[in-house]
Amino acid sequence: MATALASCAITRTETDYYTITDRDTTFREVSRNAPATTTENGVVFPSSRTINVDRQTLAHDSSHDRLYPNFLRAGGIETAGLIGTTSLNGMGPGLFGLYDLLTLDQVGDSAFGTALKPTNTTHSQNSSSHLFKGLLFRLAPYEKRLRWFDDAPDWTIGWSAVELLARDENRDHWLASYGTNIYIRKRFFIRDRIPYIIFSPYLGASLYPSMYGNLGAELHVGSLAGLNFRLYAGLASGFTWTNNAGQETFPYLGIGFSVMDFTNTVEETEHEWKEYVHTGINFNVAEASLMTVYAGYPSIIGNGGNYPVQGIQIKLGTMEIPLPILNYHFWAGTSLINWIALGNIQQGLGVLPLRAGYRHYLISDDLMLEPFIEYSYYPSSVLNAGIRLKWDTFTKYDLGLTLGFATGSPGNFTPSAISNSYVRNATSFSSVYLGISFFLGDWNYTPEVASAWERMQ
Repeated sequence: MATALASCAITRTETDYYTITDRDTTFREVSRNAPATTTENGVVFPSSRTINVDRQTLAHDSSHDRLYPNFLRAGGIETAGLIGTTSLNGMGPGLFGLYDLLTLDQVGDSAFGTALKPTNTTHSQNSSSHLFKGLLFRLAPYEKRLRWFDDAPDWTIGWSAVELLARDENRDHWLASYGTNIYIRKRFFIRDRIPYIIFSPYLGASLYPSMYGNLGAELHVGSLAGLNFRLYAGLASGFTWTNNAGQETFPYLGIGFSVMDFTNTVEETEHEWKEYVHTGINFNVAEASLMTVYAGYPSIIGNGGNYPVQGIQIKLGTMEIPLPILNYHFWAGTSLINWIALGNIQQGLGVLPLRAGYRHYLISDDLMLEPFIEYSYYPSSVLNAGIRLKWDTFTKYDLGLTLGFATGSPGNFTPSAISNSYVRNATSFSSVYLGISFFLGDWNYTPEVASAWERMQ
């Protein structure tokens, strides 16, 4: 037997190669008696029995693949609001670097000096001072085991597809990296069971479009179905090749959050995927629902016209965690972003909304019936309740049908950030709706497999 190793970013494959040998022996016995004789007449005759022995040997090769997790961290989106980075008023992205990104104060006609409308040579700084002056953003952060210092445990090496360290509302003060950053971290486990509590000093560097170094430490709580909470303290210093602003050096404190972001211990990477215990019954990258709304609102497609679809709902980075009630079939969850539009100006937005429901299986694990209730509290206030029929196709592209009722007000959200440019202000709404949902990158697990609470003991 021989073993071969292969790996990618997410999965490591170990293949066992066998040579199997089958040996078969056949005995064939033939007895021929002479005519008019018997074998029982007391006279000894020469034996007429013959025995043929046939031996065959067959050798053939066989292989077996064993799949293992190949990462200590594989993430989706990480954001944080930074404190103490500048003496300017700051861009004000809000708590976790998320809550105020799409509010009227950030995307309005006069909202310059923000994350979406940063200060440049023609626009002055933000007119009001903010607690969260800067923004940290990472897309697809990844870490794997770093084997150095005689294979010392809990060292990692990692990078991100995109990293942004925005000091304040002035774009010239931003440090960014597009796939050219690298980080070395040392993990110290304060709690070694999910949810993990990990203290991690780190040292990072980037090459392009900004060349900078980033030294600091992070306190990480997670990962629970890809959900994580993070605190940062660090010092960044560098410059951007494409501007003449010179060296930027600033300390920062940060409060952050990440979704679709999964953390493993070294021990978990030594168990096959089939033995992996998941902590959520569902998580998906994106969900889009097309709605027929019964309140008679103008369609989101346009101001006029009789369209079969009046509304739409989009969720990004959704996760559902089983609760220890009725065999873990009750769940609680959230999404990174939850945008609901029952009409052209009847819109609301929720950042990290609260969601709860119950899962009932109709046909094995394929067809699920889920009554649910969700509440978006900021920047809009929206209450949405209904019942959803979901078909798990086991292809990571699933379908759902929802009958629900939504009511709410836009609050400080302006649809002009993500909707038609002529939509300037949203209005309150209340209606029954029927929607068909499409799930992209959707994973479902039974409560028996994804019992997070048992794993936390």
